[in-house]
Amino acid sequence: MQFLYMGFSQNANVRNFRFQGVVSRERPSKMVKNLEFLLSADMALLAQHRIRVQDGPTLCLQILAAAFTSAEEQAIHFASYAITREDVSAFASARSALEETKAARRKHRPPFKPSPSSQLKWPQMK
Repeated sequence: MQFLYMGFSQNANVRNFRFQGVVSRERPSKMVKNLEFLLSADMALLAQHRIRVQDGPTLCLQILAAAFTSAEEQAIHFASYAITREDVSAFASARSALEETKAARRKHRPPFKPSPSSQLKWPQMK
């Protein structure tokens, strides 16, 4: 199943993300079955875990993908879902782990020090 982000609406402190799930059939001539999903996120919860507003659709997409990874018969079919604290904390911990691995791969650069023949005068530390 593929998910299409259809936009969001906001009521007070709750942002509702709309997605459309597209299920393609075996034959292209058959009609395509579409499912509508609405995921609600409390903006205070996202701010508490320091998740940017721009990452809201990504969080919702991961929740939808996790719900539909099992076989189609066993998949959870829900029309609307309220994002929980566990969903947000799992997303935040995965994001921080990714940032740590990126930081570990980054090459350490020594601080800049001009050459002795340079006209740039560097303050001498005593």
